[in-house]
Amino acid sequence: MRSINLETLIIRMIKEKMGMPMEFNMIRSIRETPQALDSAIKTLKEWNPPEKGFRRVIFIGCGSSYFSSLAGNHILLKSSIESHAFPASEFMLHYRELAKGALVVASSRSGKTGEVIEAVKVAREKGATIMGVTCNENSKIEEVSDETVVIPNGEEPNIPATKSFSAITLVLQGIALKLLGKDDGLDELMDIKQAVEKILAREKEYRSIAERLVSRKAFIHLGSGSGYVVALESALKFRETLGLPNDVFPALEFRHGPVALLRGPEKPQSIVIAPEGSSTDALKRLLDDLVSRNADPLVFTNSDVFENCVRVPWDGSEELAVIPFVVPMQIIAYYLAVLSALNPDFPDGLVKVVERF
Repeated sequence: MRSINLETLIIRMIKEKMGMPMEFNMIRSIRETPQALDSAIKTLKEWNPPEKGFRRVIFIGCGSSYFSSLAGNHILLKSSIESHAFPASEFMLHYRELAKGALVVASSRSGKTGEVIEAVKVAREKGATIMGVTCNENSKIEEVSDETVVIPNGEEPNIPATKSFSAITLVLQGIALKLLGKDDGLDELMDIKQAVEKILAREKEYRSIAERLVSRKAFIHLGSGSGYVVALESALKFRETLGLPNDVFPALEFRHGPVALLRGPEKPQSIVIAPEGSSTDALKRLLDDLVSRNADPLVFTNSDVFENCVRVPWDGSEELAVIPFVVPMQIIAYYLAVLSALNPDFPDGLVKVVERF
């Protein structure tokens, strides 16, 4: 077991003695994801794409909001629209010239993330049209954006982003679909809520997985396409709640050097995110390779190609698989922290908002 915070342990012992469950805000926030998705859908339905044409679309954010940006961009990358997704700091420092004549979609849960606000100001100077996406009204991002989408019920008291990640991701995916003129795609977005409700009904199953993994000291997250976005976000949740090494790789890139990690002194647990799609067969071959190396990979999938895996209840497209595949990882990260006597709401060394950089 990892180092135990004495105060957390005492509180747990008192509550257990009184027959009270030991719960933190993080799991409550995860359970509130369906309501947050409802709010996101309603907000999205009220938004109409600007009539002005754009040379390109650029998604920017920090942390989980950057991974949400990748999820929105993933949809546009499969179209004729030129699009990019950058961490706000990288855009600001290296790629600001791309903002000329562009639509910049800037996401920030708090609406006041330092790099995002500064990047928006830089983009405006270059002539970009700015659309802000946040979970908080009357925030700085509203002041610097031409238009802002505010998602009610998206904010949460815990530091690790859970329901806010899902809400912002859904909005960015919806924006991408609307920019493509695919309003019918919004119906599939609404299916995500039902999938999440099924996932939440299986919370005990994910806790059992956490119980199996709690002794592990390192993790490797692998995915392709939308699965890679999920791998990035799941690794971040594991890092935030556990403070342990969590590497992430595009699935097939893992064989080009990083596979050496499997023979390290601290054998990492490999986690493969495999939503059904164009990468399924390649991921199956990778999985067979990992098994031959005694890696004991844990696979999350909705495909019948894989055996001995965790089934994710998602029947929709690969492009929109991010939220249904992320929520199980959030639950597992939460229980890994609780089982390790750590506080997942306020991990040591983290702050909820980075306003200065």
